[in-house]
Amino acid sequence: MDITKTELIELLNKDLALEYSAAIQYIQHAAVMSGAQFGNIIKELKIHATEEIQHALTLADQIDFLEGVPTIDVGKIYTSHDNIEMLKQDLNGEDNAIKRYKERVEQAEELKEFALAQQLRNILAMEQEHAMDLKQALGK
Repeated sequence: MDITKTELIELLNKDLALEYSAAIQYIQHAAVMSGAQFGNIIKELKIHATEEIQHALTLADQIDFLEGVPTIDVGKIYTSHDNIEMLKQDLNGEDNAIKRYKERVEQAEELKEFALAQQLRNILAMEQEHAMDLKQALGK
């Protein structure tokens, strides 16, 4: 792989922007989603939103520790008027996050940033839980 600390900081900042957008997207989806059959997943989306904010805080702290500057950029936010489409958008985001954090763990370990790798593993585990919640809601 051969990644530099500067490159890792850049990638972590992209992850941070996507954590911001995930939190916003979950907040918006939870607010506009309706229907009794979606009551449980709406509650989960609100929990996911607060967890994504926690991920953003963790990433910002880690970027600062690596002597980078945490971004204020926000990634793309997906919206829909259809409940199922919103859940699919959220699941796509989680699947993407899982893929990225698996790479990030390897990159952090390559740089012998083991504490960062552990923080990323914790985020990864939570993203996988989010994906499982969404798959269950979608009947997958």
